[in-house]
This record gives sequence, C-alpha cells and structure tokens, in this order.
Amino acid sequence: MRRVRRSFALLLPLLLAFVAMLTAGPQGMVDWRAQRAITIESDDWGLSGFVPDAAAWDGRRREDLTPGSFPAVYWNSTLEDSGSVAELAAVLGAFRGRDGQPALLQPNYILSALAWEGGQWRRYDLPELPQAYQRPGMWTAVREATGRGVWYPEFHGAWHYDPERRQSATAADPGVAAAAERGIMLFPGSEAARELGPWRSTPQLAAELDTALAIFGRAFGRRPGSLIAPDYTWDGRIEALWASRTLVVLQAKREQRHPRWPHGPVGRVLKVVDRQWSRAVRPERTYLERNCRLEPAQSPDAAATVAACLRDTRKAWRRGEPAIVESHRVNFAHADPAIAAAGRRGLREYLECVAALEGGPGVFLADVEVASLMRHGVSLRQAGEVRIARNGTHSRRVAFDPAGLRRGTTASLILLDSHFEGPVPASADR
Repeated sequence: MRRVRRSFALLLPLLLAFVAMLTAGPQGMVDWRAQRAITIESDDWGLSGFVPDAAAWDGRRREDLTPGSFPAVYWNSTLEDSGSVAELAAVLGAFRGRDGQPALLQPNYILSALAWEGGQWRRYDLPELPQAYQRPGMWTAVREATGRGVWYPEFHGAWHYDPERRQSATAADPGVAAAAERGIMLFPGSEAARELGPWRSTPQLAAELDTALAIFGRAFGRRPGSLIAPDYTWDGRIEALWASRTLVVLQAKREQRHPRWPHGPVGRVLKVVDRQWSRAVRPERTYLERNCRLEPAQSPDAAATVAACLRDTRKAWRRGEPAIVESHRVNFAHADPAIAAAGRRGLREYLECVAALEGGPGVFLADVEVASLMRHGVSLRQAGEVRIARNGTHSRRVAFDPAGLRRGTTASLILLDSHFEGPVPASADR
C-alpha cells in the first residue's frame, strides 16, 4: 500500500502538469476584458474563383465536374470588384472604436491563379488577374480602403488548391477543360485537392511559399504578419516551414484539419492534445482562435447569425479574450448582388449591435496587434500614413517601430503612457 501511495505521489505532478497543458488558454500581458477588442478575419480575397460571373454556368451542369461538396452559396462565389471593396469599406468606416479608429477588416489573400486560356495554362500573380476575372478599378479601391485604415491584408496562400491536380484533371477531360476556359475554378476532386496536402513535397511548398511572400510584398508593400491555411488544412511540417520564414502568428488552430488524423472522437482528442502541446512547446508561435462566426450568406436566418455572433463576442470578452470574428469573402463578393448586399447588411447590423452595448466596442485590431499586445503589452500598426500605437498595460512602455529600417531611415523607439491607444505623431519618437 505504501508503494502504491509513493507511486501515486510521483505520478500526481505529471498528471496535473498534463491536465494543465490540456486546459491552459493563451497567455497575454493585457486585460482583454477591459480592451473589448474585435478582430474581423476574412478568407479568400484575391481568389479567382469559383466563377467569374453567374453566366459561366450557362449550358453546364455543376455535377458534371464532380468537384466534391461545397455549401450552396459557394457555387457562385466570385472575385471581388471595385464596388464590393468600396461598399464594404464604407460600412466599416461608419463605425469607430473608443480610440477614434474605424472598424477594420483583415482580408486574407490568395496570391496566384492558374488560367486555361487559348488551350494553355497561364499563371497570374496579384495584382494581375486572369482574362475572365478582370476587375477595373479594384486595386484603386483596395489602396483607398487601406489608406482609410479599414483594410489590412494578410496571407492566405498561393493557390487555394493543388495546381498539379487541377492541371491533370483538365488534361484528362475535355469537359473540364471547357469549364476552365470559362474561368470556372472547380474540377473533379477539387474539394480534396488541398494546397498544403501531405502528398506535396516540402521543397516544392517552400518554393511556392517564398514566391507567394514576394508577391505579397510587391502587392501590399510589406511582409505579412499573420496567416490562415487554405481549407484549414496543414500539419506540423507546414508550421515548421512557416516558422522558418518568421510566420508565427497563426489563425484558427482550433479549426485545423490535420490531413493524416482520423475523423470522429479519436481525431478530436488528438486535435486538442496537439493544439495544447503546440502552445506549450512552441512559445514563439501565437495561435489566434476564431470565437465568433458572422457568415450570413451561409445561413437561412441572417438575423439569427448576427445575434449569435453578438452573443459570442460578449462571451469572448467575459472570458478575457479578444473577439475574433470569422466572415468569409463569399458574404461580400458574389455573382448574385443580393447575397453580397445581405452580407454587408449583416456586418452593419453586427457593428450597430456592438456599438449599442453598454461601453460600446473597445478597439478594432488586426492580428499583428493582438499578437504583439499578448506578447509585449504594446503594438504598432501602419494605417495608411498613420501609425496606430497601443499600450495595453498599466505602466509606461517603449514600442519599437522597425518600419524605418525597411525604408532605409532611422527606426523609432516610441515611449507610450499606460493604456495609450491611437495615432502617434512623429514628435512622439524618443
């Protein structure tokens, strides 16, 4: 009996440590209950798909492509245009946080597209677009929205599909080639043709990532600071690849679809253990979990979707978390203008509801700000010509602005009073 008690005494600390690892949440240096922060993450921007317009389906049956299962609204998902960007920017600009800054959308971008044109494949990298997806004025609208501080692009992926599988499927079936000629992105098995699938080699994915990062830099004038994997599908080698390129702020770890793990209860347990283990042994990585869904285009009851997102926002604040809202591009850019209008209306209603809460919204943040506040208590973000600085702690802190290093000028050290949030003029540099 004494031996059993001794063994239990030895095992108990290990058991408690394991339980703590499984239940621990993300740590941070700020009080998120006081911050009342909202981050709106939106995937699929820049993706030349699913179709260039509704007319692409004329005379064609979707089922003939056997692409797999997609929510019905995605069959007419399309690339954004100048109008959809400008109208969305107007909705965001109508709402302000307590720091005077407007509501902010973080569009996560796909950087490249393959187009079957004139019987051959052609690659397009943003800001260039395939012939079927020409969008005059779109990049002007993006630049204007970015300058107004309502648009902060981040990284999603290179293609959103395995380009080799798309090319093989097109070569194998004239019907698929005819659909591709119309600009239809779907092909047989496309649902399972994940960009970061385990069958793709690490050197190949590394080369694609480096090319995509260069494209992002040319398109947006900076490196990305956050990313979300296409289809939420990635594994440990992909995280290591990202980390080797200093991409360590990762969205939606909880939603990760590990390509080699089983479905069902066993797979769910493995996901929990992996997520908590990653947080424990990879402290240099920041995992930002989406805890609110605002997807009115995918819901039969848009009002209920808005109400649920508002409830989840308040729950996140009560738990001491920033409210990280998921809202895909399909809500705001669609071949059916009524769906895009309904998506904007849903976003507007959500922001109106937040503004009507006692105390209103605190601040609207990008991922890079959330991650920096968690780690350092301070953050800096460029919004057009303005630098937005924040100190979420109870003490004076110094924020380092590396932007000058990239411009070839002197970098800045900025002294921030406790709980400072807002634009920082040049005179604030110390």
